[in-house]
Amino acid sequence: MYKIIIFAGTTEGRLLAEYCHSRKIPGWISVVSDYGKEVLPDSPFLKVHTGAMDKEEMEAFIKEKGALLVLDATHPYAREASKNIRHACEAARVTYYRVLRKTTEDAPVMEAASAAEEAISEADSVISVDSIEEAVEYLENTSGNILVTTGSKELAKYTRLSHWQKRIFARVLPTSSVLLTCEEMGFHGSRIIAMQGPFSVGFNSEMIKQHQIQYLVTKESGAAGGFQEKLMAAAECGIISVIIGRPVEEDGISLEKAMEYMEELADSQEDFTQQTDSSHKQNPVAQPSANRKIYLIGTGMGGYEQMTLESLHTLEQCDVIFGAKRMVEDVLQAIGDKTVFPYYRSEDILNWLDSHGNWKKAGVLYSGDTGFYSGARQMSAVLRQPSYDAAYEVKVLPGISSVSQLCAALGTSWEDVRLISLHGRQWNLIEEIKKYNRVFALLDGVNTVNSVCRLLLDHGLDHVRISVGERLSYADEKITTGFPKDLEEGRFDSLSAILIEREWED
Repeated sequence: MYKIIIFAGTTEGRLLAEYCHSRKIPGWISVVSDYGKEVLPDSPFLKVHTGAMDKEEMEAFIKEKGALLVLDATHPYAREASKNIRHACEAARVTYYRVLRKTTEDAPVMEAASAAEEAISEADSVISVDSIEEAVEYLENTSGNILVTTGSKELAKYTRLSHWQKRIFARVLPTSSVLLTCEEMGFHGSRIIAMQGPFSVGFNSEMIKQHQIQYLVTKESGAAGGFQEKLMAAAECGIISVIIGRPVEEDGISLEKAMEYMEELADSQEDFTQQTDSSHKQNPVAQPSANRKIYLIGTGMGGYEQMTLESLHTLEQCDVIFGAKRMVEDVLQAIGDKTVFPYYRSEDILNWLDSHGNWKKAGVLYSGDTGFYSGARQMSAVLRQPSYDAAYEVKVLPGISSVSQLCAALGTSWEDVRLISLHGRQWNLIEEIKKYNRVFALLDGVNTVNSVCRLLLDHGLDHVRISVGERLSYADEKITTGFPKDLEEGRFDSLSAILIEREWED
């Protein structure tokens, strides 16, 4: 009955799954990550396999399901995955098609930027660049440790990065000449990881965890260079991969042609025909029309109680709502049943909106306030591009920000507070504290309360007062106030917010 297998992991894979659902065509969808599963439609016509497979496992899977058609809609960079799927299909004597990504001059900016943040193996974040110089330029605006796996020959280019001595771990070949070259460039001790690869996914993961890596830099080197294992380890650890190199040109079919082939196979199968309802047939790729409204909505720091009444009333009128699963589920408690999708990446949301014609109002949920380090900024920028500006009307509805919530909990104002974010960003916190009396900062898993306290103590700022806000606005909200030496060894939520004050009034 389920004679179609779609290897997904991209927008195209998800659209093919949605097409199966809309046309009542049974099919298996293979994804690698939980996120890949979450963004698929909840459909009685789809079965989902979650987890990576090697070539032998793919062949066994294809034979076991009795597939007649396999569509490869994995990421353009996933050459090894595509090769394994193709070989598995050849061994199983099953029809195989590579589904190509559409690239047009008027495509969204993020797509033209080689699908930054859409991952091979469905990692949450993959950044693709053309050169090491471009990689360094990107990393300059980040914070956190970096694992460089591009070899020793061009390692000197990374020394142009600010604070590179403290951020970079270089994985190189274990030869005396290579080690000498690294030391001459200024790489010493634990900053040199001299090992012969390739390495397994598990080994890469342990290395990432051991050195608290936030960014992995690699060249697109194929199976011989352990490329896929690096990407899978990065996805497993939830860090960002920076890939140097572009995918090669491929032979394959378009998304629309793949839909046609699925339709033809469905019509030729009696079981499929009995389930096909011609009244549901529609153009699978609908063009956006004018007068549609997109609302970018801040949900505040906690549940729907933190949202404005205007936001809730707007969501009640929306035909479709997007957002991280937790936020969407919480909002539904207040407004009742709605068509919802747990998409939070801009490209996923916009591709769905572009491909469906039966909506007039769409809501996109963002945590906190839309104007304070929010994903709404990126979405708003894309929607201002000519291809969208004429098609959609955009309105931004703010929410309660973390700085407002923390200062309210402390019983203080925030009009004189300097606002910064250390959440995945590079910032000179010491200079900010010297310049401003009160500094508010968002933290992450690298820039933690403990590391901030140690930084302050190292610079003789042991007299400043720190107020830490954890789980702001939730029932278990916790506010802790003290000096760096008091909080240095404490245990705090990695996504805490802090207010640092050089002077204060009790």
